[in-house]
Amino acid sequence: MNAPHSVIKPITAILVFMLLLPACKDQDPFTNQPETDTAKAISPEDAIAKLQRAALAGDSDAQYHLAYLYENGLGVTKDEVKALELYQQAADQGHPTAQNNLDTLKTH
Repeated sequence: MNAPHSVIKPITAILVFMLLLPACKDQDPFTNQPETDTAKAISPEDAIAKLQRAALAGDSDAQYHLAYLYENGLGVTKDEVKALELYQQAADQGHPTAQNNLDTLKTH
């Protein structure tokens, strides 16, 4: 199971990085509310805060992506315990990649 984890990491990093880049969107992906200024850049801190709010609201994708950030110390202090908690929350909701990463992290 280590191979899928190593393949998923770069893909996830790209997806998370895309969240951190400014984008033209009609809706905020975490709140589904219309964006007030679609040309406004979002800071990494704001992107992480949005992920945290969405994760707390039970969004399994946000839990997974936030766990990945904590696991690797990307934009946040590296915290494998927090990563495990978030992967577990996402996995409990049926997020298959979170389950895979959870299994891999538990074996290390």
